[in-house]
Amino acid sequence: MAEDTSQKKELDDWQDFIVVAPRYKLPNGSVHSVYPPQGHTENVEILPHVVLNDPQLPWARRVVNNIDPKDRNRVPWLAMLIFRQEELRYPKATQQGNTLAVTLTLGALGDLVTASDSDCTSPVVKSDGSTYDDDSKDLEADFIFVPKNIFDVLFKDDEKEETQTLCDVSRYQWLAHTRNINTIGMANSGIDGEEGVFSVVISQRAGPLDITEPTDLVVHLVSIEHVSGMPYPAPKDRVTLCSLESWSYTCLPPDSFNVYDAFRNIGRKIDGKHDVLRIDLTQFGKSLSGKQLPDRLRDRLVDGFVMTKYRTQTGEETAAWVRGPLVPTLVNHGDVETCISHTGTDLQIMDRETGIMDITYSVAWQLGKALALADQGYTTALGRLRLTISRAATDETKKSILKAHGSFQGQHETLCQLAESMKTLRTLQDATSLSHGRDARWLPSSFVSVDMPRWSSCVQQHFRGHVARETERLTVSASDDYVYNEFNTPLSPDWMIVLSWILDRIYLAGVPAHYYIPDPSYLPQESLRFFHIDRYWIDALVDGALSVSSHLRNDDDIRRELKKMINKYLQQKPEGLHYPPQRPGYGFLLRSELCVKFPDLIVEAYARNKDEPDPTIIVRQENIAEGVLLVMFDKKPGSDFFGKLILREPPHQQAFCCGESLKPTYLEVLYKKIYTIPLEEQAKRSNRTSPVETLKHYPEGGDDKGGYEGPIFTWAENETNVHALRLPAYVQQIHNVLGEELKEDYTETEPTATLLGIQLNHPMLYLEIQMEPSLFTTSDQNSADDGMLAGLRMLRSPASPLPKAWDNRPEDQLIFSYSAPVDWNAPFVAWAEESPGRQENAQGHDFFLPAPHLRRLALTDRAPITITKPLKGDPRDGEVGVESRIENLLMAYSIYSLADPSVKDKLTRKNFKQDLIFSSRRNPDNDNWILKQITISFPYGQPDRGRATLMDFYDGPGATMVTDFRFNVAPTLSKNTEDKLVFHLTIAPRAGSIVMRNLTNLSLILSGVMLADYTKWSFDRGDPAVEVNIQEIFVDRNPQTAKFYLPLNI
Repeated sequence: MAEDTSQKKELDDWQDFIVVAPRYKLPNGSVHSVYPPQGHTENVEILPHVVLNDPQLPWARRVVNNIDPKDRNRVPWLAMLIFRQEELRYPKATQQGNTLAVTLTLGALGDLVTASDSDCTSPVVKSDGSTYDDDSKDLEADFIFVPKNIFDVLFKDDEKEETQTLCDVSRYQWLAHTRNINTIGMANSGIDGEEGVFSVVISQRAGPLDITEPTDLVVHLVSIEHVSGMPYPAPKDRVTLCSLESWSYTCLPPDSFNVYDAFRNIGRKIDGKHDVLRIDLTQFGKSLSGKQLPDRLRDRLVDGFVMTKYRTQTGEETAAWVRGPLVPTLVNHGDVETCISHTGTDLQIMDRETGIMDITYSVAWQLGKALALADQGYTTALGRLRLTISRAATDETKKSILKAHGSFQGQHETLCQLAESMKTLRTLQDATSLSHGRDARWLPSSFVSVDMPRWSSCVQQHFRGHVARETERLTVSASDDYVYNEFNTPLSPDWMIVLSWILDRIYLAGVPAHYYIPDPSYLPQESLRFFHIDRYWIDALVDGALSVSSHLRNDDDIRRELKKMINKYLQQKPEGLHYPPQRPGYGFLLRSELCVKFPDLIVEAYARNKDEPDPTIIVRQENIAEGVLLVMFDKKPGSDFFGKLILREPPHQQAFCCGESLKPTYLEVLYKKIYTIPLEEQAKRSNRTSPVETLKHYPEGGDDKGGYEGPIFTWAENETNVHALRLPAYVQQIHNVLGEELKEDYTETEPTATLLGIQLNHPMLYLEIQMEPSLFTTSDQNSADDGMLAGLRMLRSPASPLPKAWDNRPEDQLIFSYSAPVDWNAPFVAWAEESPGRQENAQGHDFFLPAPHLRRLALTDRAPITITKPLKGDPRDGEVGVESRIENLLMAYSIYSLADPSVKDKLTRKNFKQDLIFSSRRNPDNDNWILKQITISFPYGQPDRGRATLMDFYDGPGATMVTDFRFNVAPTLSKNTEDKLVFHLTIAPRAGSIVMRNLTNLSLILSGVMLADYTKWSFDRGDPAVEVNIQEIFVDRNPQTAKFYLPLNI
């Protein structure tokens, strides 16, 4: 059937669109980067430019009306201009900014232009002072006042032979273009995706050539809208242009430092290899003035430590060793589990050779806790998670213990026995079943204790098991059997928050930068320093972060199980992946002007003998401060998986330059090979990076190879220093050279702004660094250790467990009751039942291992205490006691153990170390005496021949004041006249002396005391009693001395 065309109608319609574009100010966030950066230095060949996030912004407004649709280059409304500061100073301006811009309203600018004595004109307003498009006169903008001679040069048509009457803006069509770049490996631009589209506006002017010292230049991104309608030359001395963005930089004299030298400087090797993050010992040695650095101090500095001011718990200021998580040597993490910490102080390590405390891991623990407390979301989530686990585990513990004794039945057991229960109920009315008579019900029956304390071994054993099961239940995914790994669905949203927060800390996110670099000398200017991440430091950081939100005094079980699940996450391979989650183990810090000039500096890591970069090696790349770049790897440098590192300039943050070298007499240009053929065909061409031609162009025209083309660069014109590109002659020269040399490989018929942009690109320099296997040294050469965090090791119970309340009842009487409910909310204090430091000796008795890294007591010379009057308590008088209250002592003394705080008449030897309290309380007399020192002395060493000693060795943490911290206590050893060792506890005020009326209690605690072994004691002489001597020294008074005997229960 034929189509009926008579019914067809042609519809014609149109609609206007209004495109709103900025005019007097750029929108916030429009500028991605500028080059050179604010306040930095650059060479004279560099052409400043700005990178805009909006790829269409330079062409958002129309500058020239007669636009040819076939024209491939459109004139932008933005232009980049640079000036010396003296060129923009305007005498009539009341105030100019740092970049010599003046803030005015459009109305004020119109009044200035139309004033009778006006010396300026402007394209921003009309000649009568009115605004374009009815813009409000109250709009404010920044303006610069350009001198007439410079303005005329910048808007002159160099190709026009006849007289020019209007300003020409056609040259600026070559100075703006759009770029689509790959942003992989960039710290800033790579955030939003793998590709980015940016617009670039370039300046036509280079730096001045007549300077002999660094000179400040100002750069302005100006609007050239309506400039094409202005008369040429400018009718007045100044032309006012609207400035949309401005900054300043310093131009260096010719032949100064450049990017090439910066790359070479940071890539240099020291002693055949790249340097690591530590102090420069050569510079440190210069400060010693010829003195030799002690070996131990040198070793500490080589290991990355630095000395810092440290205040002890008792208030004294001293020095301590400290280092951050980034270390210069490989620290072996090992497989041995270490202890959880309650406060972080037990993570301090005493350097026995220098006598200085190492507080590195204690600082990490405290930082982890501080970061956790500062994050309300994390702390709240961890608190809810702990509470959920604790409640569920407590309920299950109750059920399991009571069910074992037959006093609890679950729902299933109750239903199963319901029939039997009904039979029992029917027999209750039968009085013959009462075997004990009617009154027997009122008689009390025997029962055991109702207590079921949390710290008992039975409850703790069940509680630990249920905590482990409940923690595992809450941390697995709701969608599969894997631990929640950020790819599956979490069962507990609180665990999702906690795990994410801990993983960020493993990446050292949120850690202040001064922890990375404990001393500025570690990372000097223009330096590259590699490091290894100390896994013990990460372990301590995480332990401190998990220590918050505890609901029980001994909440170690929940913390331990949470760590085990974190370890399980780190070790499991998610479904569909053949490797476990990545975590950093190595990295480098780069401090250089390159990081400021190129905030998106590209970092590429290569496996050994591979030509393509492996993006999985780099796990963190961040500019942590201005001019400091932090990069972390998950592969060991120098291994087969990581053999090479390359730093290269980002393509959109490269500098633009007028040529390879700009001199007062010539401009040297390296013409690049710019292909128009497909990429696969370009790969077949040889020497693609070498220039196709190198020419020196002269001011009057021509080149060093006999060419007679016109000038392509303007050095000066009409006694005005221009030093600007001559357009379009420059871009036409590029087009001609490429057409002659590349032939079929370059098929463009017309030059474009993109062609000029590629040619003006500063050569894309890069630094290649070969990774040596010997970069990191270690005392434990374990080839199987790759340096990565395999898991958290702080899983054992604390080395210093909290004490439990004393109870003399046997263990079997502390559990279970039929006659009373269990109070599960009762407060308690308990020793950890299975301390990691506890072992059994040959006789089957358990004992605690001594704390590590403790200094031995120094043996000093001390005169023996002379006894003037014996105290009561001499065993020869038949009175043995610990109390001392006599006239010649101003303090009352007693000694007891925290293990038996109620027993103050003797000490009992136990199979573990005890903390002894030496109580000293002021008597009410002699308030005006001034105390200088109190010394408590007793025999030390092996008991022999009736000489009783309190302890035969001491390796505890020392003595501290219990209440009055205005005093210091120091333990020392000395020998008496019989060449026997005597242990002294000396109490002295920090102020040197103190009046007695200001004292109340001077008690001290001596921790970690193992009473002496009396297996060889001759008990025919009676039970041992230790002679304790006390001496009180006062100002301007005789010392008061006494002694008593402290009995021991062996």
